[in-house]
Amino acid sequence: MKKITVLVASLLLLGLSIVSFGSGEMTRFVETDYYILSLGGLTADVPSVVAAAQTNGFTVIRYEGDVVTAYRGTTETAEAISDLQDSDKLLIVDNERIYMRVKESAYTYTLRPSASGYELVIAPQEALPIVETLTDILNALQGMGLVGTEVDLGFQAFSKSDLKGPPPPEAARIDSDLYWLTVAEDWFAFATQKGFSLTGLRVEIVAEKLPGGGIPSEFSAYLLSETETAAKLLLPIDALVRLAESAGIGLVRPPYRPAAP
Repeated sequence: MKKITVLVASLLLLGLSIVSFGSGEMTRFVETDYYILSLGGLTADVPSVVAAAQTNGFTVIRYEGDVVTAYRGTTETAEAISDLQDSDKLLIVDNERIYMRVKESAYTYTLRPSASGYELVIAPQEALPIVETLTDILNALQGMGLVGTEVDLGFQAFSKSDLKGPPPPEAARIDSDLYWLTVAEDWFAFATQKGFSLTGLRVEIVAEKLPGGGIPSEFSAYLLSETETAAKLLLPIDALVRLAESAGIGLVRPPYRPAAP
């Protein structure tokens, strides 16, 4: 994985201006890779973002507690969630978390929650200049009220053809495919491929406890069931590593599924 630091220094009247790069000589995104860029914290007014998305023809899916509502633009729809997730312009609001994906002719970009706040995923279909591409994307996000005027971007490149995902952090006791989910180009496609069960931006997992260990209180809201040795949770994808690094947890893994006869 390559790492480059990009500084977005100022917002001009006509859009974002990226004025300096950090180390490295890479000047173009390449079509064989996808890129994950850290945006850090994100402050957004959810109703305003939803309204802007609907006005701009997005498919919008909202999860509020146990209630799910979906719209194509401003029209409510009862279409299957799996069909709606294929939309070229998609906004998902899962309680307080925001996920936005836009498919352009030359690239797809996704804004989604991460362990450090939010991240931007860019998947080019052709070689693209980094500065111009980032300027266009960040300007579009700014127009939706989703990016501040100054953003530090440190990004990593992942091969689209990689058959084995990156190793988890050393302190994270987590199934390798679950960790791969956290950095996958497309959470929904990857979850389908691996047989993971998603609800909005949350994934069903089992946390095995160490002797005397327990589920930290910050994850209590996501508990589905619990025994002395393990707990089942519907956990935000961005919280997987944090749970796996908790002192009382021995392993975070997918639930065991019965084998087909």
